[in-house]
Parts: sequence; structure tokens; C-alpha cells
Amino acid sequence: MQIRRLNPEEFLPMQNNMNIAFRFDRSETPVDHGNSYLHTYGAFTDEGVLTSSVIGNPYRCSYWGHTVGMCGVGGVATLPEYRREGHMRQLIPFVLNAAYDRGDVLSSLFPFSHPFYRKFGFECCGTVQFCEVGLHAFQKLPWLGRVKHVLPGEELAELKGIYAAFQKTHNFLCDRDDGYWQHRFGKDPYITHHHVYLWYDEQDQPQAYCLLNHDDEKNYTVLDWAYTGPAALRGLFGFFRVLEPSGEKIRFKLPMDADPFSLLPEPYDVEVKLKNIGMLRVVNVAEALRLYPWQAGLESFTLRVRDEDIARNCHTYRVTPGTENIVTVCDDAAPDLDCSIQSLSRLLLGAEELPKLLANRTDITLQSSASALLRAFTVNPMFLVENF
Repeated sequence: MQIRRLNPEEFLPMQNNMNIAFRFDRSETPVDHGNSYLHTYGAFTDEGVLTSSVIGNPYRCSYWGHTVGMCGVGGVATLPEYRREGHMRQLIPFVLNAAYDRGDVLSSLFPFSHPFYRKFGFECCGTVQFCEVGLHAFQKLPWLGRVKHVLPGEELAELKGIYAAFQKTHNFLCDRDDGYWQHRFGKDPYITHHHVYLWYDEQDQPQAYCLLNHDDEKNYTVLDWAYTGPAALRGLFGFFRVLEPSGEKIRFKLPMDADPFSLLPEPYDVEVKLKNIGMLRVVNVAEALRLYPWQAGLESFTLRVRDEDIARNCHTYRVTPGTENIVTVCDDAAPDLDCSIQSLSRLLLGAEELPKLLANRTDITLQSSASALLRAFTVNPMFLVENF
């Protein structure tokens, strides 16, 4: 078996593989407009047959106020006649190590099976609230400021500024290029029923936006939104009160730091379901530790990491918090905290505090002498809209 990056002429066989795995419909030969083959990897037989393929999409995303490289794993597919032969077991670690070489700090995917991808170091690291709210629940809110209907071709700088502010307070929001913004917000609303609204506060400053879809059942769905803080979200909710004559309910996703039951004066008709959004993992442990916002006054500590798929992460690290965190490899040191890459990913991505993690998992241990670390890891909400 050979594992390597694809060549341009192998783009079509990769697409055929995905057609079989995901039942994609294709009426013509696909064209690789964006040089996707540069980020696509495959497993080949000794005769050169492409049996499995994975796309390691390059993204930039938010991580505790920083912007870091993130490998969005997608297109994971193996031809039926070659499944259960261990091809993917070799291919995915190859992709993760290529992401490390590329400079990525994190990786994410949307799993068909959580246990399958947990074998590659991925873990559930993000919970999002899926909300369905009756529009009359917004009636008691004041409609403050003003709202602008943003039409295709109009300037998007104010939306981009709001999104950038949203990124700083939530992990894993991806950077977006101009092509993405135009694709997402450039559709004709009178054909697609996708409408973009920009909310300005009472000082006439842009503070929130939403992309709404109005479906055939007269309900609304928020396809995309961002806001600069709780007051901006409340202001946008005040705008939702005027949607009721055209619909009965509105559906949206909220990060865990927003509480609809507190934001809405009459929250009887509010249904909230908590759902995991994909799986995440740390790709470069040393860099993730260096960028983490350790609390002031925390003394140096040692951390041993076990990672079966990226050998370069398997070390004992000494972390010295400060204005610029210092992370060094000290493999001879006794670890204060010993954990798998899965547990570490939950900690560093803000999914769970250490005391709760210790109570619920068996792949992490803390020395009693290092009790100060119980308060060292902070929960931070994540939000992820992009699919890959």
C-alpha cells in the first residue's frame, strides 16, 4: 500500500470514490477549480488503484482570541471492495501529520461514527443549543435601533466586522475569504428567500446581523449570524418581534454562553436541544499550550500527552505561564497531569473544566500535589457554521 498526496489527474477517481460513499449525483466530469488535489490524500494498491481518499481542507479559525491553522477533515471515503482492510487506519494519521507540517494547530470533522474517529484522537469538544422559538415570545422585547435589509452587491464590511468581534469570544469560528462571503450572502433574496438583516444600536453602530430563510411553512431559520455581545443579540431578538405576521416559529443555533430563557421575557414557547457539533482535536500540542490563556499567578507545571497518531505530540511538557507562555519538552520530568490527546483537546478547546473531566473519564490523571491545576482550565463556548 502507498499513502501520498494526490496528483491532478487523480481528482476524478477521488470524486468517483466519494460518489459511491456519499451517493453524490454527478451529471458531468468534475473540474478541480480550486486545486483541491493539493490538500487531498489517498491510499493506493501496489498496482496504483486509489482505494481511499481524505481531504484535509485548510482553514484558519479562532482559538482563545488567536487565529490558528485548522485542518477540516472531509471526504473520508473507501471503495466498498477495499473496506475493513486498514487503508483508512493508515491514511488519516498521514493527513494529520501533514496538517502538523503545514502549521495547523487544530483539526475538526463531522463524524459518521464517534468511536471510529475517537481512535484517531478526535473527541466531542463542542456543544451548541438548537432552539425553536414561537415568534410571539419576542413580543415583549423592545425594538431598539434600526435594521437594514442587505441586498446582493452591497458592501459587507460591517458584517465582517461583527463576525470578527464574534470570533474573539468564541472558539473555532473560521476565517472567511471574500469568495465565501459572496457565496453565503450574495444570493437573490426574492428567488431563494434568503434575507440578510443588519442591526444597528441606538448610537447607529452595527452590532449584529442574521441570514434568515423563510420556508414554505411560514417558519424562519437563521442560517448564519453573529453579534458583538448579549445586548446586540437582545437587540436582534427585538427585531424578530415584527416577523410574526409572516410566520409562527423561528429556529436558530446558539453557543452555550447565550441563555434564551434569560434573554426572552416570556419563554414558554421555547424548545432547546443540546447537540454535539462535530469532533475536534489538537494537532500541535506545544503550540496549543503556548497560546492558551493560562490564569495569572499559575506556577509552572508538567503535562504528559499520549497521542497514537502524531508521535511528535507524545512528550512531557513543562508549561511556564506568563506574558508569553513558555513550553518546553521535559520527558524525564514526572507529570503533574497525564492525559490522552482526546482529554487534552476537551480541556484546551474549552469544552470542559478539569474537575468534571477527571470525574467522567479514565484517560486522564492528576497528581494530588498539583491541585492548583483544578482551576487552570477555562470553559469557552465554541461555534462552528462551516461544513467540510
